[in-house]
Order: sequence, then C-alpha cells, then structure tokens
Amino acid sequence: MPSRRVETAVSAGGVIIDAEGRVVLTSRRSFKGELQWGLPKGLVEKGEQPLDAALREAREETGLEVAAEAPLPRIDYWYVDSTRDVRVHKFVHWFRMRPTGGDPSAHDAETEEVVFLAPEEAISRASFRSEREVIRGAVS
Repeated sequence: MPSRRVETAVSAGGVIIDAEGRVVLTSRRSFKGELQWGLPKGLVEKGEQPLDAALREAREETGLEVAAEAPLPRIDYWYVDSTRDVRVHKFVHWFRMRPTGGDPSAHDAETEEVVFLAPEEAISRASFRSEREVIRGAVS
C-alpha cells in the first residue's frame, strides 16, 4: 500500500477573554455534522503573519473586534484529510486577546453560536484536548 502524501498547514487563533474574565467559544459543525465547540482559528493565508491571521479569524468567527495581548504557546498535531488522502502536520499559533467592540451576532456563516463562558466551563465545553490546554494556559 503506498504511503500517504504529507503536507504542512499553519493556522492561527485566539483565546478571547473579556473584562469579566469570560472566555469566548464558538460552535460549528464538523465534516460529519457533529457540533464542536472551540476557539476561533483558521489558516494563515499566503503573505499573512500569524498574528494578523489570528485577529482576522477572531473577527470573522466571533463578530468581535479584538486586540492581541500576548502570544501563547504554539501547538501542533497530525490528522488525515481523507478527501485528498493526505496526512497533514498542522501548527497553530495562539494569542491571548481581549474584545474591543463588535457584535457576536455578526459572526460568519461557518459559526453557529458565540458564547462567553467562565474559564472552567469553557475548558469543559471545548471539544479538543489541545484547545482545553490552550485555554488553561491563557487564563492562568
């Protein structure tokens, strides 16, 4: 059996924490139609810096205007894109952010809901272990 092709992908996102200490999570549907809760993030576009991508993705997915406060540790993981039969090594740059304006109802079409949660609730609701760890690091 031939080995899968391997690609690298780079994304960026943010842990948005409001003045009351609440963490912003978004919900969206997976490719299988399952509801998933997570942090706003997306691919870094060609010529874009990770911080710029993180700010753009946070704005698009939450409807909020945000400002970056500090970088958080980068994470990486592997997954298989079965539609293209490719193994992907994904790197995600994270930033701690605060909202400066905007309207959560103005999120993009891929986001179903935007919620503000106490840190403990955000950690328990986040669908992915890696994002739970990022939230823990941002609120500590």
